[in-house]
Amino acid sequence: MLSRISTRTTAMTSLANLQTNQSRNQRLQEQITSGKSIAKGSDNPVAAGEALRTRAEIAATEQHLRNNADGRTWLTVQEGALDGALDGLQTARSRAVQAASTGTLDASARKGIAAELRAIRDNLLGAANTEHLGRPVFAGAKAGVSEAYSATGAYQGDGNAISRTVAPGVDVQVNVPGSTAFGSGTTASANTFVALDELIAAVDAGDAGAITAGIGTIDAGLDRVKGALATIGARSNQLTALQDTTEARAVHLSATLEDVEGVDMAKAMVEFSLQNTSYQAALAATAKVIQPTLLDFLA
Repeated sequence: MLSRISTRTTAMTSLANLQTNQSRNQRLQEQITSGKSIAKGSDNPVAAGEALRTRAEIAATEQHLRNNADGRTWLTVQEGALDGALDGLQTARSRAVQAASTGTLDASARKGIAAELRAIRDNLLGAANTEHLGRPVFAGAKAGVSEAYSATGAYQGDGNAISRTVAPGVDVQVNVPGSTAFGSGTTASANTFVALDELIAAVDAGDAGAITAGIGTIDAGLDRVKGALATIGARSNQLTALQDTTEARAVHLSATLEDVEGVDMAKAMVEFSLQNTSYQAALAATAKVIQPTLLDFLA
């Protein structure tokens, strides 16, 4: 016995099939225009979860790159200041050696050397108080300090580290405290500014013994600056190497994300063309199957 299929049933079935075809068509259209195979989590829950995890890793990697760039800027600013300080101290030592020959220098010549040493001290103080983004770079991590060193050469910062997270579980110190680079305390051997002050006084007085002793404390100051520069160089190299590694990881993560949620455009275009053809054919077939009758118009 044949089952009777009403016109209404045929129409509803045809419309449902058309809507299904239209939904597939629309989904392919969204993939082509957005370049993403996943519009919402329900499209592919497993892939959507993987995409979320990968995006989180990309965001963390981008933050690490920003931290790395900031850290390298800190080190570059300090390196420039210390290069100038090194030149100044080397000049100061050279002038001190000249001043130690008191038998060949008159008072006027000594005063000229003393004046040059005072200028070097002023320049050195400026270098020690170098700022980055309004913050003295040699003041350590101490907050609320406008200068690392006072006019008298007293250290006003602390010896704490400023660090940046530049890779998962990797923190790099991006500062050298002034106490390391220029010293602190009140003795010439421990504080480069005190050493310069005592050397200037010795030159003014023509005290050959004190000048010779001052050369020794200037040498100690030079050693501090050279050590700080070596530390900065090592940390800069570390950050550069980590930057290369992190950039490579960023490229890998971007490729992974593209694999997870990207669309093969060539394949999608072919599917869209086939789907569109199928949809148009379904429309034509439905139009023939569901023919309007006089009763449709009279209803």
